[in-house]
Amino acid sequence: RVIATATSCSYPDVVESYPMVEDNFFDGKPPHDNFSYAMSKRAMVSHIDAYVKQYNKRWCYLMPCNLYGEHDKYEEHHSHFISALIKKIHQSKDTIEIWGSGKPLRQFMHAGDLARVIKYMIDNDIVDNFNVAPNFNYSIEEMTKIGLKACGKEDLKIIYDNTKPDGQYRKDIDSSKLLSVLEGFEFTSLEEGVRRVYDNFSERYN
Repeated sequence: RVIATATSCSYPDVVESYPMVEDNFFDGKPPHDNFSYAMSKRAMVSHIDAYVKQYNKRWCYLMPCNLYGEHDKYEEHHSHFISALIKKIHQSKDTIEIWGSGKPLRQFMHAGDLARVIKYMIDNDIVDNFNVAPNFNYSIEEMTKIGLKACGKEDLKIIYDNTKPDGQYRKDIDSSKLLSVLEGFEFTSLEEGVRRVYDNFSERYN
């Protein structure tokens, strides 16, 4: 059995309609900023598809959105947005600076949710390819405000640095196929997930 993890970053830069479903995976070039990473994941997906077709292997892959969690990276220039936000909130006294305009849309999932999906598939002998992402798709501005609320720091002022790039505007994916199999599965809300990670971060770095 192989359950590999691809990524929503491998989806096309722009498609005709959102959120993207599994059949959209090869519908165009991936974003320029993630091109090499995206193509390596596309090669893995193609490899698995070929082995399944030619050798009848019970292999599959998942395509999760961006992740965050208690064991994420917090180093400068190496962290994802949610982890960087949590670190900024923890260290800031008056203001926090956010890159870009705050308008791009992103899906973020607590890493524990992906782990639960993988365990469910193993326990129930499910072999198929799925998008894995919650159905909320917030702007950077909305996520920042949710993060401030979750951490009890709503008094901090948000400053947007418009000299920094926004990146890809949106890349949300649809988990309907997955949820039709995982009956009753609920994703962790962003506010609850951020609160958990912030509490963990505060204990470790106080």
